Amino acid sequence: MSILTFPETLRSRVSEDGFPHISFSMARKGVPEFTQIHLFIPVGIGSNDGMNYGSAELGIGGAISNAASGGGEVGSADVIAATTKAFKAGGSSIAAAAEIKSGLIVNPYTATTFEGVNIRQFEFAFKLVPTSAGESVTAHDIENAFRKYMYPKDLGAGSLEYPPTFRIKFMAGGQINKYMPRIIDTYLTGMAVNYNATGNSFHANDGKLGAAPVEIDLTLSFQEVRAITRDDLYGPGLDYIEGYESAGHVVGDSPDSLNSNKETNVSNRGQN
Repeated sequence: MSILTFPETLRSRVSEDGFPHISFSMARKGVPEFTQIHLFIPVGIGSNDGMNYGSAELGIGGAISNAASGGGEVGSADVIAATTKAFKAGGSSIAAAAEIKSGLIVNPYTATTFEGVNIRQFEFAFKLVPTSAGESVTAHDIENAFRKYMYPKDLGAGSLEYPPTFRIKFMAGGQINKYMPRIIDTYLTGMAVNYNATGNSFHANDGKLGAAPVEIDLTLSFQEVRAITRDDLYGPGLDYIEGYESAGHVVGDSPDSLNSNKETNVSNRGQN
């Protein structure tokens, strides 16, 4: 498995301090995780959960249901209103006049209807500032890994293979960071790269790849592979309050080598 870590200091900070970071793992159907990328957690992580609701008019059926459930009896006014509505449906102007005169209409009994769950989307904005030739190569490899695996594979004969999925995990040392959102498998739906946003400078030509930019702004947009339910977040074995169960991938180290019980006040200073 290929493991890419940026910056180089992240590995030691994870091992020594249980430093929080974010992990991206690529996988495809029938093939286990084949690439992992570990980065500092960027500023401003957002999580938006949304539902789809509509409305429906229950009409006289709603009135009958309401009465049956103790909401009152169907009275003469209800009958008058329902009768005039029936005539109006047939295009009767007399019925419209009768409705105006009586001052009654059928209560539409409009109710809210649940229509489904929005598929969640996530966006992450990273600034990669290599401080060595090795970090320049790693930043380049990370950029190209994301770009490569967001695209489908051409199978010929007019067929495209789905792109790999991305498994996103917020980590604290070698453990899942239970304070952060749980994200199911995603597709990378968008990628924006901006080179040298604050100045037109490059590192010296390395004689192999060329002259690396001194900074790379990388914005990644992900969408979960399906709409989730409560069970995806709080189901058996996923007690979100106590922490959901999942084996975290450590940046090239074994979980036993990490001291994840240290109470360390850490920040993302130095990630740039």
